[in-house]
Amino acid sequence: MRLFGLVHCLWLSLFTVAGVWSSVCLADEANDSDDTAAEQISLVSPEDDWSQPSFWRTGKGKPVGEGWEFAEGEVRLVKPRTGDGNLLSPPLPPNFELAWDWKISPKTNSGLKYRVRKFGNRYLGVEYQIIDEAIPLKNPSNGSTAAIYDLQAPALDKPLKPAGQWNHAKVVVQGTHLQHFLNGKLVAETSTVGTAWDAIYARSKFYVESGFAQPREGDRVMLTDHGGKAAYKNFQLTTLPAPSEAPAASSTEGPFLANGMRNGWADQNSIVLWTRTTQNREAKMDGLPFVKLSNRQARELALGTDANELLAAQLPAGAELDQMLGACPGAAGEVRLTYFPKLKRYDSKTTAWTSTNAAQDFTAQWHLKDLRPGTEYAAIVETRPVGNDEALQAPLSAVLRGSFETAPETSSKKDLLFCMTTCHDFIRRDDGDLGHKIYPAFEKISPDFVVHAGDIEYYDKPDPWAMTKELMRFKWQRLFALPNNRRFYANHTTYFIKDDHDTLKNDCWPGQRYGSVSFEEGVKLFNEEHFPSHQPRYQTVSWGKHAHIWVLEGRDFRSPNTMPDGPEKTILGKEQKDWLLQTLKESDATFKLLFSPTPIVGPDRDNKSDNHANDNFVHEGDELRRAFAEIDGLIIFCGDRHWQYASLDKESGLWEFGCGPGSADHELGWKPGDKRPTHQFLRVAGGFLSGQVKAKGTDGKPELTLRHHEVNGKQVSEFRFPVKE
Repeated sequence: MRLFGLVHCLWLSLFTVAGVWSSVCLADEANDSDDTAAEQISLVSPEDDWSQPSFWRTGKGKPVGEGWEFAEGEVRLVKPRTGDGNLLSPPLPPNFELAWDWKISPKTNSGLKYRVRKFGNRYLGVEYQIIDEAIPLKNPSNGSTAAIYDLQAPALDKPLKPAGQWNHAKVVVQGTHLQHFLNGKLVAETSTVGTAWDAIYARSKFYVESGFAQPREGDRVMLTDHGGKAAYKNFQLTTLPAPSEAPAASSTEGPFLANGMRNGWADQNSIVLWTRTTQNREAKMDGLPFVKLSNRQARELALGTDANELLAAQLPAGAELDQMLGACPGAAGEVRLTYFPKLKRYDSKTTAWTSTNAAQDFTAQWHLKDLRPGTEYAAIVETRPVGNDEALQAPLSAVLRGSFETAPETSSKKDLLFCMTTCHDFIRRDDGDLGHKIYPAFEKISPDFVVHAGDIEYYDKPDPWAMTKELMRFKWQRLFALPNNRRFYANHTTYFIKDDHDTLKNDCWPGQRYGSVSFEEGVKLFNEEHFPSHQPRYQTVSWGKHAHIWVLEGRDFRSPNTMPDGPEKTILGKEQKDWLLQTLKESDATFKLLFSPTPIVGPDRDNKSDNHANDNFVHEGDELRRAFAEIDGLIIFCGDRHWQYASLDKESGLWEFGCGPGSADHELGWKPGDKRPTHQFLRVAGGFLSGQVKAKGTDGKPELTLRHHEVNGKQVSEFRFPVKE
């Protein structure tokens, strides 16, 4: 299948205890109900009788039916999972004490929930777990009786009476403090603020629900139907005053995780995760401006090699780098990683603690192996101060939860969504202190992976001109502390490509310098420190039967631009080029997606000289285009260019898509009206590219759809492959 011809382009302006499941039943999690009737019930008053059916409503706001029985002052679940499901009380105040008696049948799983509210179409709340279990348990469990379910295990020596006997329970809910009592003894408690809570919450099934367990007037109590008969009686509610003391705050000392986490090099079974420990929770967005230098002044300054002088020339008198706009200084700490398949939280793994240090700019990385193909994982990074005595170790100072996805099996026919971006930086961000608009737009698309095709930051652009390693690090620190950017990369699988501006300077090659930094030092900083590490720096990954991707390295192996063109002049290097051509021939994927940091088809500007679309690397460019023309289903994607385009090389039949700059303030370099014969689409503006692979397209066969977007996500083009003649 050769991808050439005419294209229609749309210009669009579990865990178990004694054999009983302790997970919440489906009815409890998915009440797709209208809350109107329930909202009309008045607030609970001291005169209300909890033992009467009129007090309760079903999850759908209807009167209680035959699933529950009300007799002898008891509320009894007599037809588990066959009747009305869960029962909801009228609204309650945010602070209260609730006591009651309960009894269950053998093998029953039940519970009473409080601070219950609607999250989407589900009623969720904090649960006082009630379950038939062995007495005593051998190990603490946050799914055992009197647990703050899935959040805090009760004491092992809790005074529990067996199934068939009455137990007395009490919850004390005051502000952010929760307490569970069993038969008169306090057995579990927690606070819903602070770093300790963050760590508990990040591991729970409730993590995605904003505001879960926090105090709010109008929340309810729920009696759950998880299966098995249960009875309740003697409800006693006491309203409590709001707490007089402010809730415990999270650590103010650090270290923190202001740069979040990111990942790279994902395949079916492995990925590399990255993080950095910081002095502060956020970047200093009210910092001082750098001294303005003209382009000429910057060029003259870059001739120097003294790092201290290069830095001092750009700082206001008496200022330090940590005081400047966007500063996000690092701090020594210890970090560890916990990760697990999102649907199997109890199958988690936790790394040992590792220390961060100034030599690596306080960064840490984990190369995870033996992962499951086609699986969404949760990842939790925790940090704490460095300590010498494990027994006296300081508590956690920051917790961050993110996620990633592994590639599916090579035989998978799963549909695929991906996005691609290039060319943005801190100074030319287009969403203020939030960062870049493309990231919320990406989140709406929810891609399986994103390729950032290079020029992520610009060392050789102002404020500051990064002529020292310290300033290079500064630029990475502040860029990935921007909230939009940090949030997105913490939660999505990404492939990062390095290009000239984030290696050293424009059109750079080995052996050059920029101020005090050599090309080789710039390569090492990107490859080993501020991005997930991997050798070699290129990769091919199958994303199922119909999509196979190649991620290329365009700086590490290249010849100087000034070298005469010929067989020895290269951008990719012999080893990478041999690997690329061999793996392309071996692939039987329907669509072969090649991601390059620079153009191979073009057209490009006449004054450029560092890519295969220029007249400076003609020999290797022709070699690649001839070889690519023989590969069925190959499409090229490139970064580096500050305009969006789709090009078709009529001679070779090759398609190339430029995603455009990832900021609305970063388009440049091409005249909007200069549409060449090769161009099938041209837009000189910021935006990004998305791709969708469907196993069954409009005619029942595999189909690839590529779309250009504005930075806010609005679609501006569409191309479908295979091309209809």
